[in-house]
Amino acid sequence: MKTHFIQLITGLALTLVASGAFAQVSKELDALGDKRASEKAAKLDNRARVGIVQGRTVDRNWRVEAGVNYGGVASGDSYLNTSNLGGQLDLHVNPKFSLGARYTKSFNTLSAEGENRFRAGSNTDTYSIPQISYPEETVMGVVNWYMMYGKTNFFDIKTIQFDIYSLAGYGQVRTSTEFRGQSQSNWTNTWTAGGGVGLWLSQHITSRFELRYQNYSDQVYTGSRDLNLIVASFGFGVLL
Repeated sequence: MKTHFIQLITGLALTLVASGAFAQVSKELDALGDKRASEKAAKLDNRARVGIVQGRTVDRNWRVEAGVNYGGVASGDSYLNTSNLGGQLDLHVNPKFSLGARYTKSFNTLSAEGENRFRAGSNTDTYSIPQISYPEETVMGVVNWYMMYGKTNFFDIKTIQFDIYSLAGYGQVRTSTEFRGQSQSNWTNTWTAGGGVGLWLSQHITSRFELRYQNYSDQVYTGSRDLNLIVASFGFGVLL
């Protein structure tokens, strides 16, 4: 009888201990799903993600950007190959808008078609030799609108901020027209529109890639003609 009583007391004690331990574990598990804890975690996560997306690492409020660029021209006069070396100066009013000035020096050579036409007509007095009109230099003002921005991981070295932007500009281009050894220069109106990507490599170093359409009229012996150019350029700059 005494032995059975001891066994009963021992069983009750073990049951109470196990029940208390289960209740404690259950309480801790419930705490993991506590509404207030979940709300705090969600707020912290949202703040972290917003900070990553919205935080601009490079300040572009009332800063001046000076740069150089190099590129090529497609379309235009089929008798010419044209490349451009240029400089630019932009005033960043804020991260969304900037005003700028562009200067471009053009370098021209005859294309394969141009070489063939000149070779074929070099010994005649007819107009089979084409009259060549080529751009010498261009000066224009531009407006840039930075409509989208983001960040990218550059080979796991650093995170780089970039902007996708559109641009529009107007100015003057100086053309030279040559025919049978005679040359004549003329300034004419030009306008451009396009877009690009600006990479802000640091607080002071920048890089740009642009692709734009440019239009102007030149004068040849057959009369005035419209030239429609596709201009691509790549360059580096400094934020002051």
